Amino acid sequence: MQRRQFLAGLTLLPALPLMAYANDSGLSIGIYPGTGKADIFMDEFRDAAMPFAQALSASLGLKPRLTLFRTIKTALRSLDRGRLDMYFVPPSLAVSVLDKDYSPVARVKDQATGIMIRRKGVNVTTVAMTEKESWLDVMGRYTVKRNSSGSPKIVNFKTQEDVTIALERNHAQAGSLRSKAADALLAKGEFEVWVPLPNTPDFTLMASNRLTVVEQNKLGAAAVALRPDAILQLQKTIHSKVTGFVIDKEADYKIIKIAIKEAGY
Repeated sequence: MQRRQFLAGLTLLPALPLMAYANDSGLSIGIYPGTGKADIFMDEFRDAAMPFAQALSASLGLKPRLTLFRTIKTALRSLDRGRLDMYFVPPSLAVSVLDKDYSPVARVKDQATGIMIRRKGVNVTTVAMTEKESWLDVMGRYTVKRNSSGSPKIVNFKTQEDVTIALERNHAQAGSLRSKAADALLAKGEFEVWVPLPNTPDFTLMASNRLTVVEQNKLGAAAVALRPDAILQLQKTIHSKVTGFVIDKEADYKIIKIAIKEAGY
C-alpha cells in the first residue's frame, strides 16, 4: 500500500432529508484528523475510526458512512455542499461547521493547548506555523499580534514536524506548537517559552440541524459512552489527545472566531 494511493476521502453522499434514512439507513460522518494525521493510510483510518462511527450510527439505528478529509480545504468544500450528517473536527474547523447549520453534540475531554516558543537570544523575524486555518495557525497569529512589537513574517508548513524542523534549522526563530511537541523541543535547551496559546475546546463532534434535538442528544450520549478500546482506536486517527468525550453544547469558540477573522480567513 502506498500513501496517496487512495482519494482524499470516500465519495460523499448527496444531501438527504432525515425522513429518507428509512431507505438509506446510513449516517454520514466526516473526520478531519488534523495536520499531524492527514497522511494516515485509508485502510488504517477506516479500521481505527469504525468503532467510533458504529457507536454513533447504532444510536440512531443506522449504518456508518465514513469520509476522511486530508486537508482543511477539502473539509470546507464539503461544508459548502452541505452533504454530511456529522463532522468530527479540530476547533478551528468546528467554528466553520457551526456557521453551516450544525450543532456541537460532544467534545473531547481535554482542551486544545499550545505554546509559542522561540530560539533563545535572537530577534524573531520569522514565525513558523502549521497549515493555514489550522488551530495552531489561527491561534498563533492571534498570539503573535498581541505579543510582538514588530510584524514578523509568518510561514506556514504542513505539519508540526515540519515546524519543528524549521525551528531546529533556524529557518524560523519562533513557532506555534501543541504542548507535547513544544515540550519535546524545549527539552533540548535551545528554545524558550515565548507565550502560551489560549486554551480552547479541542476536537468537537458536530451534528447537522436536519437531525432532531432528540437524535442529536442520542449521538452525544453515544460518544460519551464510547468504550475505552474504541477511544484507543480513535486516538490512532487524531493528532491531539483523546481520553473520552463530554457533552458540551455551549463550548466557547469566541476567541477562535476572533482569531480567524483577524487572520482574514
